[in-house]
Amino acid sequence: MTLVEEKDKRDDFTSQLSADIWGHRFKDGQRGPEYVLEFLNVLSGAGYSFTSDYYYRRRSIGLREFIFEGVKEGRGAGSTLVLDEAKKEKLVQAVQENNVPVLKQFLRNLEVVLYDTDGKEADRSWFARSLYPLHESLLYVELRKKNGSYGIERNFFARGGELYFLMLGHGTENCGERRSFIEWRFQQLLTRNKIIEKVVGKISAVFEDSEPPAERNAGQLRAGGQDAHTPMLPHRAEIDNRELFEQFGAEMENLLLIDMDVHEMFHLLTSLVCFQLNRYMHARSQPDVKSLTYFFDCMDGTNIHIYRQAAKSLEQHEAMLKERYLVEFERKSDGVLGSIDQIEQLLPLWQEKPDLFYNSMGLTKLRSRKEAVTRILLRCQTADDVQTTLKSSVREVVTSQLDQIQVTRVIARDGGFATFRRGSASNYRYTISDSFLQTLVFTTVQPGDKMEFHEFLNRLCNAYGIVIGEQQAKETGIYEKSGFNIRYFQDNERALRKKLRHNGLLIEFSDATAMIQNPYDHCSREVGLHV
Repeated sequence: MTLVEEKDKRDDFTSQLSADIWGHRFKDGQRGPEYVLEFLNVLSGAGYSFTSDYYYRRRSIGLREFIFEGVKEGRGAGSTLVLDEAKKEKLVQAVQENNVPVLKQFLRNLEVVLYDTDGKEADRSWFARSLYPLHESLLYVELRKKNGSYGIERNFFARGGELYFLMLGHGTENCGERRSFIEWRFQQLLTRNKIIEKVVGKISAVFEDSEPPAERNAGQLRAGGQDAHTPMLPHRAEIDNRELFEQFGAEMENLLLIDMDVHEMFHLLTSLVCFQLNRYMHARSQPDVKSLTYFFDCMDGTNIHIYRQAAKSLEQHEAMLKERYLVEFERKSDGVLGSIDQIEQLLPLWQEKPDLFYNSMGLTKLRSRKEAVTRILLRCQTADDVQTTLKSSVREVVTSQLDQIQVTRVIARDGGFATFRRGSASNYRYTISDSFLQTLVFTTVQPGDKMEFHEFLNRLCNAYGIVIGEQQAKETGIYEKSGFNIRYFQDNERALRKKLRHNGLLIEFSDATAMIQNPYDHCSREVGLHV
């Protein structure tokens, strides 16, 4: 049985490698807010239960046609979405005529606008655009258009959110009270806005927005074996990464404790989920995850030494991802190629029909550089040539297609803890945005409580490996290795204090004494209550 058959023909060799390390699957085209929306879609569709095996997927075609009329229908498509007159007349009958444009504009303003690295709005068709989840009725999956009808596009949308759902589920298995609170709190946040629910109901009724039966519109969350239509964490991830997943659950609980509506909280959820996914990918790449450190530039690039140290920290993590990928490549390729006797037996057949080689390696989708690999294959005379020259060529090709580095860059940037600077030798570095800083405070300091500033820095270092100031730089060895003047780390620490003060999260009594505060009240914690 070939590797492709063994994995249920799951994409190509590159995707299989990534899936076996990090799960099936994360895509570099996904943006930070979409991971949160995907997760909320799954949790809501699963009845706010982490034990559910399925989740119901809303299509909401009529609602989206109403909101996004005039938006293009696809990438590079010349046509735009236009409502027919019959639908418009029905809408006027159900809603006061003067209110229709106002209602459409209100809902359109709820769009979660995504931007690329140049700061331009992302190029998305109407069936790939999402709304802020003021209510669960505004949650829906991405669509695809085929032969004039719309189906669910899970290939692009949902998988990252499904994986996060599984992580949080594993992380709360041994803490029933925490799990119940998270389930209840999300249900409360996503169902309390009855006005939105009523408006969406009217629009859906006008457009006869009927959904298929639940059993036909359900997405699987768990299945035996390797199933390309089911989200899959890597083998033993629920055991090997149990401690990390439990930490995710505790962090999510702490964030949800603050008394804040879902619209305000959405940006904090984006920062938290992105940071957690980033740490998960690093943990799957680094056996000794406790030794990982994240050095943050809090000085907005004004100190070149601090700037470069933050860039170096991120570069080291990316190198770690690549190294893990190469290790997995060696293991997988050796298993596929087989013994020397097998290679010698198959080599003439591969040279006669190169597609058989690509099929056995799971590289049938390979386009670029395929001819170059084929030329090397045809020049191979021995099994040793295959195991050295040919394997090296294939390694170079699949490594160049590794998108996990781009995935972590996207979620780090969208999560507010990395910055991209075009034209710089060190393009990416770890930084702290306002939303990410707020997330760190709210997951570390309980609502209404305070914490001494240096204790806060120690907590960040112990929990996440985050290094900012003098003490943590010395304890982790960064200060000694950098050779910097200690004043640079002190200045970086002062810059963080300034950011905290700017966000209303710091009370200063003197230069030596300052307290971090969480100014929010506790939400009403009624565990087990379902609205």
